[in-house]
Amino acid sequence: MVQVLFTCKGIIMKKVVKTLLIAALGLGFASPIIAAESAGQAGAYLKMGVGARALGMGSAFTAVSDDSTAAFWNPAGLAKLKKREASFMHANLTDDRDYNFFTYSHLLSGKDGKSNGTLALSHISFGIDGIPETREHLNPATGQMDPDLDANGNVIIYSYFEDKETNTFISYGKEITDKFYAGVNFKYLKHKLFTNKADAMGLDFGFMYDWNDKTTLGLSIRDLGESLDWNTESGTKDDVPVTTTFGVAHQCNDKLLVAADLNKVKDMDVKFFCGAEYKIQENVILRVGSHDSDLTLGASFKLDTWRFDYSYSDETLGDAHRISASKTF
Repeated sequence: MVQVLFTCKGIIMKKVVKTLLIAALGLGFASPIIAAESAGQAGAYLKMGVGARALGMGSAFTAVSDDSTAAFWNPAGLAKLKKREASFMHANLTDDRDYNFFTYSHLLSGKDGKSNGTLALSHISFGIDGIPETREHLNPATGQMDPDLDANGNVIIYSYFEDKETNTFISYGKEITDKFYAGVNFKYLKHKLFTNKADAMGLDFGFMYDWNDKTTLGLSIRDLGESLDWNTESGTKDDVPVTTTFGVAHQCNDKLLVAADLNKVKDMDVKFFCGAEYKIQENVILRVGSHDSDLTLGASFKLDTWRFDYSYSDETLGDAHRISASKTF
């Protein structure tokens, strides 16, 4: 009798997992049902990714997500953490773009000592500072707008301002069964440009399923319902496009991990990410990947409870170097 009950439970859970994955994929790819037509690629920095480890693997991290950066990639992965962990990333990108990320994950335990899931708090900031403010006037002779010039014929700079975007979010991940995990992000976005600003609330959902001891499937649906409302007279709104990613990760042996993702941003073509990491020694790891055909490389060095990561990527706007660090408690 007991065996029959467990068998029925297993069949039911497989059907639940399958239903959730199909439903989630449908929500992500049919994003017009959730959000109105996008006014542009708002929140583009949200597609850049965080953590030099994941970025060194070509951003193929949806089914890996086994450290605190899972809060961004797939909050379901937070449920797999065994210790509290904090991570930080900094990047000086081309065109004077500044990009930072911080997260802290905390394990929750009940009175019986069993896990009640993992909670995380994260913050992303992206911006460009020192943008010059110039003005124009109508030239009556030509009927065109010309820039204001000083007595020497130089363009007048009236002030300098910044274009800054931030994303602060709370994450929760929990083990639903011994093979199935789910997670959610509650997000608050802000964008400040010159004298105007906008904000928005949003959601991310994540799911992971351990197919067997070596293979894991992952699904994340990010930026649901995010519409930046500007404090302008026209009341402009910029919808952040929904991103849906399905991934698979396979632990080939004790040293080699490989992963691949299919990434779909609303109104854009599907992209393919893949990557691998190889453990040379217990404290030294090398990585390689392809981010939609762009080469990525990375390396990690572990020292006691610290892990230091570096990644390089060959991007359209130029080479990008990112450094991150994480610590377990």
